[in-house]
Amino acid sequence: MSKPSDSVIWGAVLLVIGAGLLVWNLDILASIESTATWAVVALFALAGLAFIFSYLNKRSAWWRLIPGFTLLAVAAILFLSARGMPATWVAVVLLAGVTLAFLVIYLSDREERWWALIPFGAVAVMMLVVLLSTRPEATPELLGAVLFGGMGLVFFLIYALARERQRFSWALVPAAALGIMGLAALAAYLPTALPGLAEAQRLWPVLLVLGGAGLLGYAALRASRQAPPAVELPAAPAAAEASLAPGASVTTVTEEAPRPRTTRYQRSPITLVDEKPASQETGTAAAGEAPDIYEFLKNAPPEGSQGSQ
Repeated sequence: MSKPSDSVIWGAVLLVIGAGLLVWNLDILASIESTATWAVVALFALAGLAFIFSYLNKRSAWWRLIPGFTLLAVAAILFLSARGMPATWVAVVLLAGVTLAFLVIYLSDREERWWALIPFGAVAVMMLVVLLSTRPEATPELLGAVLFGGMGLVFFLIYALARERQRFSWALVPAAALGIMGLAALAAYLPTALPGLAEAQRLWPVLLVLGGAGLLGYAALRASRQAPPAVELPAAPAAAEASLAPGASVTTVTEEAPRPRTTRYQRSPITLVDEKPASQETGTAAAGEAPDIYEFLKNAPPEGSQGSQ
């Protein structure tokens, strides 16, 4: 009860129910019992409808469906009790109201309220067990088979009805465990119902062997149908240059490779004249005469003569 309004609602409901039951037990309204019965039935029915209509106005308050359908079930119980309904059906009708509440909660939002399937299935199985318990041929083994098998079916439905089954694969574990317990209880019940199957009772684990073989075969089939490994495709060629409109100018810039660096060598100057003794240089410089290159070339010996020497 997170809000004060919720406390007011629940307080009023408990007050009315307690006062009605107290008046009923004290036989205060014994003289007008028929009228009082119809008044109480109408009161519970209106209270249940009030909760349901309040949920329709605010869909996020899903919890209002539980007291709504429960109060409607109580109204139905009072109505059927006035008509001589057996006591066993009292529990059945009450459980049916709770079952319907959780079913509507689940259907209102299957993605977020998937958990409502668990109380829905549990209460539905309990209702079925109560119905079977009234029959004389119902043995504890049969009731156990219905209880365990029904709860296993509930968890399997959580997995089967989910859109993302991989997310709810955990539900298969309790489904399998409860299913095996249900089969064991059913195998213990069959000799009582069908004495001719007393010898076949020992062979019921064959069902588990067949189920395991079926799962292994299914897994092998899926593995064989797996897609082949992806093949890397060669890189796509570069897209061709878009064609230019007529008259458009195109400027192409090409990048030249950098020239390799070369080592600079300091070359010595070429001497074309033989060096003269210092005395001759000084004498020539003093006389003011410049060496003639043409005279040097004329007087140079031929190349062959130098090699022979």
